[in-house]
Amino acid sequence: MKTVILSLATLLSATVMVAQSNSSDVNQTGDENLATITQVGATNSSITVQEGMGNNATALQGSEDFSSTSGTVQQTQIGNKNTAFAQHEELLNSVTQDQIGDGNSASATQNLAFTGGGNQATQLQEGNGNTAVISQEGILNTAFQTQIGDGNSATASQEGTFNVSDSNQDGVFNTATITQVGDNNSSRQNQLGEANLAAGEQFGPDNVLIQDQDGGGNTATSIQGSSIFESRGGEVQQIQIGDENNAFANQEEDNNTALQGQAGDANDASITQNLGSFGGDNFAIQIQIGNGNIAAASQNGSTNSSDQSQSGDENVANVTQSGTDNVAVQSQTGVGNNAEAVQGGLFFTSRGGSINQNQTGDSNDAFARQEEDNNVAAQTQNGVGNSASSTQNILTFGGENVADQFQFGNGNISESSQEGSGAISGESNLVIHFQFGDENIANSDQNGATNTSDIFQFGNGNLAEDLQTGVDNNTFVTQLGDLNTSTIIQAGTNNSAVVTQNGF
Repeated sequence: MKTVILSLATLLSATVMVAQSNSSDVNQTGDENLATITQVGATNSSITVQEGMGNNATALQGSEDFSSTSGTVQQTQIGNKNTAFAQHEELLNSVTQDQIGDGNSASATQNLAFTGGGNQATQLQEGNGNTAVISQEGILNTAFQTQIGDGNSATASQEGTFNVSDSNQDGVFNTATITQVGDNNSSRQNQLGEANLAAGEQFGPDNVLIQDQDGGGNTATSIQGSSIFESRGGEVQQIQIGDENNAFANQEEDNNTALQGQAGDANDASITQNLGSFGGDNFAIQIQIGNGNIAAASQNGSTNSSDQSQSGDENVANVTQSGTDNVAVQSQTGVGNNAEAVQGGLFFTSRGGSINQNQTGDSNDAFARQEEDNNVAAQTQNGVGNSASSTQNILTFGGENVADQFQFGNGNISESSQEGSGAISGESNLVIHFQFGDENIANSDQNGATNTSDIFQFGNGNLAEDLQTGVDNNTFVTQLGDLNTSTIIQAGTNNSAVVTQNGF
């Protein structure tokens, strides 16, 4: 009786239900196509090809309850209202779906809530209202999604073990997202044109996620680690070329690397690593070239390194690091630049930190702040309304801090403040100011022991001020041209002040 029903079903709607050595091949060419194949156990295989009009293909292998074993599904659709769906339960799952034109949609899910198989799902779509979804659960997961034209969207979600996912999109309303949860996650997303958005999220160690975007309303978001924590030795690369770019990366725990590059238009890039401490040894590089650039990086823990480089237009760069032996490098080249680096925070920590700020042209402004001891801040500015400010210790603890400030031209101002009181906190600090031309002002304020302040100015309306309170303080001021003024106030023991001025 069951055999008769199955044969009748085959004649009427190309629906096949077989147990054991399953195989099915359906080939349809024109008009209102529909093919549904259901296979339950053993060495399943199904191939469906549809050519034109109201296409719809579904292949379900396994259930009542579970089985599928060596399953494979291949579905090809060519034109008009395409939809393809494949399901699977357990063991050597594989789904391949190809669609070429019109109202495309493709979906593949495998395992359907855990226990594993050798999952692989590949989807390719060519044109019009594309959507593709893959969800795979356990063991050797791999997913590829490729879309070429029109209303693209691709989603892949994989749950556990050797996850790999790859998404490529070419043109128009692109969106791609992946979520991978456990074990050796790796993912790559490429998008080319128009309203691009790519997101990621991977939890697990040693993840690599690469996102490339080319043009349009680009956004790329990548989060590696949580629920709760994991992401050690993870790597994120985000590259954007044109239009309204925005890139964001978020990583937890230690030994993570995040690389961001942006080229043109209203760029914004942000990296945060560790997210509230644990670990360290994180590395962040941000490069922006043109237009309304902003870059921010925030790192927790020790031995972190952040490198921010900006080239043109309304640049702002911002770094916050807490912990010991952190390094922050900020380079800016032209137009309304502003750079800010803060090391240490609520509970002080910043020991052995290094800040290097380098600005070249237009209305530059630089600010560096460090807590505790053995920190170094170096600030270099080149031309037009420059200002540099450095603050170290922030109300005592530590010492042995060094601040170097170099300015070359136009309305420069340079300020440095180092703390400490008595002969214990804030000792052996050093400030050096170097200014060349135009309306220079240099200001040093030290409040501790064995401090040194050195100011050198070259030309035009220069003013230098030193104020020191404490023990064994020294200051040397040399001014050479134009309206120079120097004020030095020292209070304490063994102070020394040398001022040389050379006039107009």
